Amino acid sequence: MGGKPMTAVSGFETSYFTLEFISDGIYAAIAKGGTGSMANAGIVDLGEQILLFDTMYTPQAAQSLHEAALPLFRRPISLVINSHFHLDHVGGNQVFADLPILSTVTTRNLMLERTHQFLSFAKANPGYPAILQKAIEEESDQSKREELRLQLGDILAMDAALAELVPVPASMTFGGVFTFHGSKRTAALIPMGNGHSACDTVLYLPDDQVLFAADLLFTKNHPSIKDGNVPEWLRILGKMDSYPAQVIIPGHGPVSDQQAILDLRDYFTHLLLTAKQAETAEREAADSLESLPMPKQFETWSLPDQYTANLQHLVRLQQPS
Repeated sequence: MGGKPMTAVSGFETSYFTLEFISDGIYAAIAKGGTGSMANAGIVDLGEQILLFDTMYTPQAAQSLHEAALPLFRRPISLVINSHFHLDHVGGNQVFADLPILSTVTTRNLMLERTHQFLSFAKANPGYPAILQKAIEEESDQSKREELRLQLGDILAMDAALAELVPVPASMTFGGVFTFHGSKRTAALIPMGNGHSACDTVLYLPDDQVLFAADLLFTKNHPSIKDGNVPEWLRILGKMDSYPAQVIIPGHGPVSDQQAILDLRDYFTHLLLTAKQAETAEREAADSLESLPMPKQFETWSLPDQYTANLQHLVRLQQPS
């Protein structure tokens, strides 16, 4: 399968995602910005079961995943995996509340805690979309306006679901590698540790050499590191690079291969070095960090403002508490 181009499955270009054929029985749902999907998902035919890897940001997007699976396999999704606790990967769980949902214990606990916190904040701040709309109108930079517009689209989609949003945690938990031995393929859930979040799980399909990396991999996107551990994340990327995966589906961005792992390793290595130099030179002030030039290889990545935010976060971590 290596070398074959990924193509959108005819008839499954939805409002929320583009469904990409990876291999027989394996599809990647690549999120469309500003629609309420936010993060990529995967649908895999194990033989006896249809597995969904992550449920996107809103119930609307998750419902679209459910509807996309039916014509593909002539049977519905029957098993759901949560890679980590962030809402853009678990916000659609309630659509599958009657199915087995699997995650690590840490992911389950944090999903409940953080989702309840989000709901409390959102209901206490109903004017936030209007604030963001005003920021869009006042922003003169066209690329930043577009980023804010997409952010507003996601927020409005969540706002529409807010009254009926119910946190639905995993009904089954695992601690180590959890393997499905399906009649069509083997699939392994592998907890990787604290990289992007407190506990990140990947889905590896060894027979197909396909890896669903969730948010341990961002392609052509500046990652969010605020809940993560960058040195540990680098170690995890090294482990991921050792898998003979020909196709890797990231949590955000287009389908890629192992080159995307190398690119993200370069990004984090650069961030750590730059943050250390900035702290040593007492350049930790926000305006000083904002003046640091971004390396050319990262200039075309989406969410460029995240670059400075990531540097600021790493510098703060280095300062004495």
